[in-house]
Amino acid sequence: MRLPTVGLLALMMLAVAAPAVAEQGVSDTEIVLGCSNSFSGPLAFTGEQATKFGVDLYFKVVNDGGGIYGRKVRTVYYDDGYKPQEAVANTRKLVEQDGIFAVIAPQGTPPVVATLDYLETNKVPLLFPFQGSPIVRGHKYVFSGMTLYDRQSRMMIDYLVGQRKYRTFAALYQDDEYGKAFLGAFEKDLGRHKLKLVAAEPVKRGVNDVSAQIAKLQAARPQVTFLVLTPPAGAQALKERQKIGWTETLMVSSGPLTDERYLALAAEAAEGVEGLSLWPDPVASELPAMKTFRDAMQKYFAKNEPNRYALSGYFAALLFSEGARRTGRNLTRDGLVTALESIKGWENGILPPITIGSDHETQRQGFWVRVERGHFKQLTDWLKAD
Repeated sequence: MRLPTVGLLALMMLAVAAPAVAEQGVSDTEIVLGCSNSFSGPLAFTGEQATKFGVDLYFKVVNDGGGIYGRKVRTVYYDDGYKPQEAVANTRKLVEQDGIFAVIAPQGTPPVVATLDYLETNKVPLLFPFQGSPIVRGHKYVFSGMTLYDRQSRMMIDYLVGQRKYRTFAALYQDDEYGKAFLGAFEKDLGRHKLKLVAAEPVKRGVNDVSAQIAKLQAARPQVTFLVLTPPAGAQALKERQKIGWTETLMVSSGPLTDERYLALAAEAAEGVEGLSLWPDPVASELPAMKTFRDAMQKYFAKNEPNRYALSGYFAALLFSEGARRTGRNLTRDGLVTALESIKGWENGILPPITIGSDHETQRQGFWVRVERGHFKQLTDWLKAD
């Protein structure tokens, strides 16, 4: 039966007027993002800095500039205390009750890994977590937030063996996904040079007394000892090493912990520690984009000192905003994934040009530093591991 012309016209007008089904977390006026993070426990400082003084800092700039296609960005955070089970519960709440569009900048390998399957199953983007386990590589809705641990390991081993000519290595590592990811990578990369770890001592998560492990490592007489620990345990390791006068080994901090604030917990015991830094100096860098970062910090959070953790969150928000703008007015999760994958040679002013491909890795570099009088001295240009 043919519809009358007037009736057909009315149906067509109704179809045009009907709004498209909106993506969760996206309305005409806002985009809602969030994460579970450590606001208590051993990584409380880093969690707060990365989110409330990093992610939120950049979004304050964005929102005051009119938002992204007129939408303001709102964030929701919950504390997991670096506990995987709490991270899972918080993430479910963010998705199912708060209706977030995506998770941005969560922290810590055990909590992040615990949420991975849930987020992938529900097709919720996990954007730029502050952790480097290679387990996140290759997932459709996951984009890494730092140089992954296996790439970090390759750069560290190749530099220490190739340029510095060290031959014996040991590791003091956290006995969980974080520590084991680095440990496995160290063993593989040393193997490429026909070397092995002469000792490896585990530390249970949450345990700070590492005196027994330090004594065993000293007995193995390594030229280099890697620290793959949370800040409190790492500081205790450096103090214990100083206490027993163990000066014959070079202490090398793992990449995500290479920050003056972390090492300052050990005071003068941190002098001479080396490591791979993933971020420019937040206080002294003369890069124009770094000056912009410091100016924004002074404007919105004048009492908060710029640091690498805040910079990592700031960069995560910057990268999300770039992807959201490329997606266009019709912001969807799949559209964001496609837009981020389109980033090629992006000049961002903070890190070397970024290219994101199907592996969803956002960073592939770092540079070598040494602690001198409480500050990092840069020893190399940017290193890469491809």
